[in-house]
Amino acid sequence: MTEAGPGHEPLPVGEDEFRMIADSAPVAVWVTRLDRTRSFVNRAYVEFLNVSYDEALRFDWRTIIHPDDAAQILQQSIAGEARLETFDLEGRYRNFKGEWRWLHSTSSPRRDAQGRHIGFIGVAHDVTEAKEAELSLREREAQLSAFISQSTAGFSQVDMEGRFTLVNDRFCEIAGWSREELMGMRMLDITHPDDRGTNAQLFERTVREGTPYAHEKRYVRKNGGVVWVNNSVSVIRRPEGEPFGVLAVTLDVTGRRAAEARLRKSEESLRLATESAGMASWELDLETMQGEWSPNRFDLLGMERRADSRAGFDAWLERVHPEDREMVRSAAQRCFRTGTPYTIEYRVLRADNGEERWLQSHGSRIDYEDKRPSRFVGVSFDITDRKRAEAELRESEARFRTIFEQANDFLITTTLDQKITSVNPAVIEALGYAEEELIGASIGDFMDPDQLAIALEAFDQKMREGGSTRLTIAVRARDGRPLIWEINSQLTTDTEGKPTALHAIGRDMTEAKRAETHLRLLVDELNHRVKNMLAIVQGVAQQSFKPGADPTAARAAFEGRLAALSEAHNLLTREHWGAVSMAQIIGDAVAPHGDAARFELDGPDLPILPKTAITLALAIHELATNAVKHGALSQPEGRVAIRWARVERDHAARLSLVWEERGGPRVEVPARRGFGTRMIERGLAAEFGGTVEIDFRPEGLVCTVEAPLPEGAE
Repeated sequence: MTEAGPGHEPLPVGEDEFRMIADSAPVAVWVTRLDRTRSFVNRAYVEFLNVSYDEALRFDWRTIIHPDDAAQILQQSIAGEARLETFDLEGRYRNFKGEWRWLHSTSSPRRDAQGRHIGFIGVAHDVTEAKEAELSLREREAQLSAFISQSTAGFSQVDMEGRFTLVNDRFCEIAGWSREELMGMRMLDITHPDDRGTNAQLFERTVREGTPYAHEKRYVRKNGGVVWVNNSVSVIRRPEGEPFGVLAVTLDVTGRRAAEARLRKSEESLRLATESAGMASWELDLETMQGEWSPNRFDLLGMERRADSRAGFDAWLERVHPEDREMVRSAAQRCFRTGTPYTIEYRVLRADNGEERWLQSHGSRIDYEDKRPSRFVGVSFDITDRKRAEAELRESEARFRTIFEQANDFLITTTLDQKITSVNPAVIEALGYAEEELIGASIGDFMDPDQLAIALEAFDQKMREGGSTRLTIAVRARDGRPLIWEINSQLTTDTEGKPTALHAIGRDMTEAKRAETHLRLLVDELNHRVKNMLAIVQGVAQQSFKPGADPTAARAAFEGRLAALSEAHNLLTREHWGAVSMAQIIGDAVAPHGDAARFELDGPDLPILPKTAITLALAIHELATNAVKHGALSQPEGRVAIRWARVERDHAARLSLVWEERGGPRVEVPARRGFGTRMIERGLAAEFGGTVEIDFRPEGLVCTVEAPLPEGAE
């Protein structure tokens, strides 16, 4: 090789050999002079620009840098050249098709035989797919993190033996143990001894049969304190259906065990590796199947570098994973035999530590026009990080989808203009709409105007202040049923902090709110009953101890009526009943208020459920009390007729019940409704789902009930 003059610096190796190696590489390769002009570019470089070779030499690469990356790349390039050391650049460049492609380049200084710096040599490979995978993973991670971060419920995961494998901060707060402590314990270790037997049976059944369950139990905290929790438990399965753990969402119900509480599912976000690739070249003499390897190719395979930098085809094939070896051998030999280039991805087992790594290899057969034998040139990249990222992305999406679809709570995402973009099966089941009817609809389609206003006010608050909001709103199912949902929602943002969407988690509080209302009614009735108790006893005594009555008989009658009153009171507080007789309920309710002869009971023996029976007993008892104090039973000749019947109207079974008083004092319409009257009209109507009318007729009060047949009646 002759000494190079200014502007004619030699290529890094023999020109012919270097050109063949460079042109076979699927990455851009270039050589620059001191004045930064190109003295050589390879075929991949020219193809990226889609210009002639001479135009590629003169092309100003700075004109195709993405505007957002230009300043940083130019600054790093100038700094790297000034240091006269190898430096890397990464950014987006526009190819001849107008596409923005991510390129990672490495530039190293060149020196002549006398050690003088004469320019740089660089390579750039396309890492667009890896970068896009990385960005996709980050977006998925941000979405999953949004759900997890807004969870106010305890979240724990155990393996099939019950050992904790994952807990969130809220679970640690509820259970009273640190994450580090819980990771060394089993679920039963922190369960109260009295609850372990039942809990163990439920857990073993769900592991064995895969059936979810919900129960309440106690945890024993580290400080010895006891906390009651409500656990919703289900098996977590891999996409192919294999169970690999059990997920529990925990709510602290110490203060209010009977009410339903908030439930959040969360899952710890996954970290994905970022793409990193390095180029290693090698060649083969197709007659001897031996050739020269670049030093980093030995490093790539975990082999000790050789002084002559030579190795053979078999040495490479020996490092290929046994399951991939035949595929690799076939691709290479087809290239050797037919000249068909190949690009393959496969696994290798490093020679030094047996570690499994993924490689991407490109190979081409070089054919000469003269009589020289053909040879093979190839390059390889380590794509392990990319493969792991792709696998973790699939696993993350599968796990996210499993949680999303198996959650008992309602998971909803919307755009910033309140259009629904995704719902989980729990939402579909609760509202009664098909998924395609929900996606794209506005949340206002399922709310009354006043409830939509509440939701929009919370949304505006998040837009102003950030964070999350929690509210209770009413939504309407497809069949018109009102559902009370407790919603916790939070905005998600892009990398610049700009809101992009809304994520919400909800829980159905309809039954809890209904139970709360019913409980208040019972408490109010109890307070009212205490005030009226003496009046009732006084009326019973007056009817029992009439002038001239036999004292012994009067005492027996008085004690019997007090016992009947006690039985009716027990009916209000009794729990865990089965179906009871309507006739028995009515008979027990009126028994304390006078001789049976003063009551005319006429109706079929319909069985009704305890919840309906309580309200009916309260109403009958209230009517009887008012009759004793003010109505027909306040006069000796007064009588009460109670008639009920099962009737068919509009092809449906209905209940008709009439309370009619006669023989009492003249009835005046009261100036205002008292608690008792309101309880009868509202409580009985609400419980029966019909109408209740109280008519203050002068000759005697009449209460009429028209309603669908009570639940449980036949």
